[in-house]
Amino acid sequence: MASFGAKRPRFAKIQTEPENALPTYDTPVTIGRLIKGDLSITYASGKLFADDELAESVDEFSSGTVALETDDVVDDVAQEIYGLTVSNGEVSYKAGDTPPPGGLTYHKVLMRRGKKLFKGYYYPRVQAVLGNDTAQTKGDSVTFGTSATNFTVYQSNTGQWRVTKEFASEAACEAWCDSKLKGTPFVPPPEEDD
Repeated sequence: MASFGAKRPRFAKIQTEPENALPTYDTPVTIGRLIKGDLSITYASGKLFADDELAESVDEFSSGTVALETDDVVDDVAQEIYGLTVSNGEVSYKAGDTPPPGGLTYHKVLMRRGKKLFKGYYYPRVQAVLGNDTAQTKGDSVTFGTSATNFTVYQSNTGQWRVTKEFASEAACEAWCDSKLKGTPFVPPPEEDD
């Protein structure tokens, strides 16, 4: 399997976190157009040696980070994901800003044995951290700047930290991602003819 595309990063603030259930969310926002997303996982690890050999080993999910790079993050969306204040067109970044926990989705385009597939990614509980910002003058060539957002990934109350699903059509994949952030049952759209 090879992946060659990524699209449609969406975030929704958590509304409720019921016991033994996935969170429910407010209205989702599209973060920007996705350039790339990198997942890094931190494991809690332990090894037990007995009789001069490894007897037991455990590696359990502790947390993760999804580093997203998008073409832009507009001010209203920044307010949603970073917990910033926007007033009269002015964005205020304060030391005490607390980004709200939320859910995150996006999808990848895959190729498997010559057939195009779409894989949805759903992170039930994340919290955004503003990424670094770079400004560069124009020279002989133009270098485009992008927006970086790092999401810390937590376990949900069900223990799930990521859910994925593959689809034959992009519309079905997007509908699945939307259903996860809306908390509604997934109803696949009619399949497109190949």
